[in-house]
Amino acid sequence: MSEQHTSAVPVEGTDDTRTEPVVRTRPRPDSPPVYSAGSDKVLAAGAREWGLDDVLDALFFAVAALGTLWLAWLLLGSGTHLTPGAIINIVAFWAVLSYLALPRMHQILTWLYVPDYFIGRTRTADGLLGDPVNLAVLGDEEDIHAAMTKAGWVRADPITLRSSWGIVVSSLLRRSYPAAPVSDLLLFGRKQDFAYQKEVEGNPAQRHHIRFWRVPEGWVMPGGRRVDWLAGATYDRSVGLSTLTFQVTHKIDADIDVERDYVVDDVRWSNTAALLEIWPDFFTAYHHRNGGGDRIVTDGDLYVLDLDRLVPESGGDLQQARRTEAEVRRRRPAELIMAMGLVVALLAANMTRLFTSGTIDDLSRELDVADAVDTHRVVMTTVTVTTAAMTALILGLAVAVWFGRPRARIGLMVVLSLNIGSVMTEISAIGVRQAGWGLIAAAALGVLALLAMTARPVPRWERARQAERLRTRAE
Repeated sequence: MSEQHTSAVPVEGTDDTRTEPVVRTRPRPDSPPVYSAGSDKVLAAGAREWGLDDVLDALFFAVAALGTLWLAWLLLGSGTHLTPGAIINIVAFWAVLSYLALPRMHQILTWLYVPDYFIGRTRTADGLLGDPVNLAVLGDEEDIHAAMTKAGWVRADPITLRSSWGIVVSSLLRRSYPAAPVSDLLLFGRKQDFAYQKEVEGNPAQRHHIRFWRVPEGWVMPGGRRVDWLAGATYDRSVGLSTLTFQVTHKIDADIDVERDYVVDDVRWSNTAALLEIWPDFFTAYHHRNGGGDRIVTDGDLYVLDLDRLVPESGGDLQQARRTEAEVRRRRPAELIMAMGLVVALLAANMTRLFTSGTIDDLSRELDVADAVDTHRVVMTTVTVTTAAMTALILGLAVAVWFGRPRARIGLMVVLSLNIGSVMTEISAIGVRQAGWGLIAAAALGVLALLAMTARPVPRWERARQAERLRTRAE
């Protein structure tokens, strides 16, 4: 028979105790052991099987990464002779390298070696290890919203083009933005369900903030304990450059335990029904760096807020918030909208370059036909028809992508990759220093369109729309 020892853990403010498993043993074998397959528990945690679309997505994901590195090199190399635009090229090189090339390379490399299971750390959208998990919650979502609101915290806006622009403006002008969005961090393979924050003296560059993730159904913490939510609380002390990606980001205070204690004390001060458990040495005490390159230090204790006894004041705000979140999930991701705009701009740039660069006249002169006028007319007609057909094909694919058709996106990525290869060949033939603005613009638009098309939110949104269509048909 197997044995299981338990330990009674007292709960603050009550007379009851909670029994938690500490040690479990295996029975002594009564026959020679036989090696067999792994347990069902381990097999259930196996990786998702890859389909053809997944393989193609990964391939174009890598192609886009290489394209951004090439674009950064092109901008840097061509900027040495494009006066007075050399400074613009250097700034563009930094922007492409910091916000496109390095993040995409981080995503590829960290996908290979950073664990995708719970290790007490979140991950950034670039795949880097993010802020630690330093708080857990027992209770429903309504309990968290009621407790945080009563303590004076403001729920952060979701990340949209409007809210992103709002936090840029507020940071530059030092204008208050209490509901400013926080960057997405991933836990259990998904971004936070919601976040709360408190500005410091109306300065958007300094704020207390905490992200919450609902744990998967049936999931248990290391050691066998169960919680309903996990959270990560950190204090933004200033705005600066990330030392890992050179992006503009908030810099956090190193001692994250101080922020954890502040959140817990603030909630318990405002909500007398909130209880606290402390699980000492849940993680090993350590110091490290987060995804922005900021130093972090923690004692490894996990604070668990018990909000089960709270009575939410009203569910109206929560229902409205849930409807808002559902609408945000259904919206097309910003990357997809950006990709469509870049595709249209690329088509316009290619047609402008074709009819203004003398390419048609060169083709006419190369043909050995007596009647030059007829030759020019034939070339013009052929080029126009071909260009119109390709434009119609690309626009047709773009429309299908807009409505969430995965195979159309793959087709469009093939066309974009061929376009990038064609521009690369042309630039290699004439030399980087001889590349004009038109050619550089075509290269940039093609690479940026492919990069946006392969961003993770786009296929995720497509799969959600496809699943929704299947549910609708089944119903």
